[in-house]
Amino acid sequence: MTFFPSAASRPGGRILPVALAGALGLWLGFPNDLAGIPPLVLLWPLALAWLGLHAATRGAAMRYGWLTSLAGSIAALYWLSLPVHNVGGLPWLLAVPCALLIAACISSAGGFFSVAAHLLRHRPPWLWAVMLGLLWYVLEAVYALVLGFPWLELSGALAAWPLLVQGADAIGSYALAGLWTTIALWCGLALLPHPTQTAPAAEKNMRQNGKAAHNCRMPWRPACLASGLLMAALLLGYGALRMHRQPLTSDPGGPQSVLALFVEGNVDQNQKWLPAFQRQTVDLYLKLTYDALAQKPDERPLIIWPETALPFFFETNQLHSPRVRQLPAITGCPLLLGAPGVERLPDKKKPAVFNRAFLLTPPSGEAAAHYDKEHLVPFGEYLPEWLNWGFLEALLQGVGVYETGTAIAPLRYGNLALGMLICYEGIFPWLAQARVQDGANILVDISNDGWFGATPAARQHLYLTVLRALEQNRWILRGTNTGISVVVDSRGRLVMRGDQFREQAIWGRAALESRPSLYHRLWPWPLPAATALLTGLVLWGPGGSIRRRTRV
Repeated sequence: MTFFPSAASRPGGRILPVALAGALGLWLGFPNDLAGIPPLVLLWPLALAWLGLHAATRGAAMRYGWLTSLAGSIAALYWLSLPVHNVGGLPWLLAVPCALLIAACISSAGGFFSVAAHLLRHRPPWLWAVMLGLLWYVLEAVYALVLGFPWLELSGALAAWPLLVQGADAIGSYALAGLWTTIALWCGLALLPHPTQTAPAAEKNMRQNGKAAHNCRMPWRPACLASGLLMAALLLGYGALRMHRQPLTSDPGGPQSVLALFVEGNVDQNQKWLPAFQRQTVDLYLKLTYDALAQKPDERPLIIWPETALPFFFETNQLHSPRVRQLPAITGCPLLLGAPGVERLPDKKKPAVFNRAFLLTPPSGEAAAHYDKEHLVPFGEYLPEWLNWGFLEALLQGVGVYETGTAIAPLRYGNLALGMLICYEGIFPWLAQARVQDGANILVDISNDGWFGATPAARQHLYLTVLRALEQNRWILRGTNTGISVVVDSRGRLVMRGDQFREQAIWGRAALESRPSLYHRLWPWPLPAATALLTGLVLWGPGGSIRRRTRV
């Protein structure tokens, strides 16, 4: 059984080249080991739609879409096997299938999209593109909610070029992805056969009637192409205007700003949890911090140490924690750090462990507030009870299973209201939305990307987090263990960016914002509105099932 037909079995032999173009667009559009070219990611939905349009059956459309997405996803997400092998100790023979399984699950969305393109092929071409754009929006949002791994969202690739994603402040990253999908399809219709014809019928007409069959579709093509170019121009113009109104600056200054000092220990993931390295880790972070502060003795920055910078229970450790508490007391600087937290809960027999961010404040150096990670990483921070296997436990790195945090209020110090996100919480729009809703005037993401090694994953993670700045009109302070530490302005631009895999301390300044974005004010209505509109078009739009039944 061959999933992709050969040139002899399909019209023109174009199925395989189009599928390869879609997979390459997915891979090359996201940060990768070769060359990231963000606009190429639009080849992905365009290819999926084309494949669905030309498929002879729904089953064929599902295969084409799923396999195309799977090929691109494997290329973009190959790094998923690294933590399973390097940290979990699983042999490559078993680690690689783990990554393949995740890629296969998220690629099913591509199959459903191609099936929809096939089923909607009788709709007017302009409307066909609109409906598929709405569907892309809904699929991205639903898959993020259900699977909890929205890593390959279209806007995450485009975010590397901030001009392309400024519209996220109005409609959010998922809806923006749907809009760019519609634009790609409108423009692509200049090359695609008429959606109201199946592929075999279109090819038959072309062979029998030559240019006549081609010209019969021409009235649609200028309208679709013009719509695509106009909408792209509006999006780019809006983006250019927003970026012009807030010029790029690395020093916003003024009382409504914060100076931050990011400290990267570059501690090896396989060593950090070993008790023998605890003193060495604390010494390293303290030295980097004191040395950096000595260069600017008049400054009192917010010091940021990354997620689990201290690989021990900070509240109960009597050997190293007192030395850390002395830092704010001596310098007069607040210190935000990541470390495991532990406490006894009434409904738990054993002490509960949390992935915690502590805010230590002068003059006492005690923890004035803390935040517990709300959205835990499956297999990295907790295990489902039915999968409590030995090799998976190794991924939890010594502290055991984390509990889910519940309090999301900002951590406050002076005029700072820090909306906390830990690690991959930064890729979920609704978590940043909740932080700003609770009064955060800046978002802070502390992360440990040491899991990923020297792969594109750290850059992919970074640009997914950048989208939260646009959606919420908030600057982001992002501190990491191995990089990439950045300051992101509210236009999604990197105003400060550190290196990877270096022991370093980096200075950056960010503005404090209070104005909510349009997207923030509209939340959560865009998604149900888009779902209702798509449903209405399917049922009552031109060529809809109810309209056809009524005419009969």
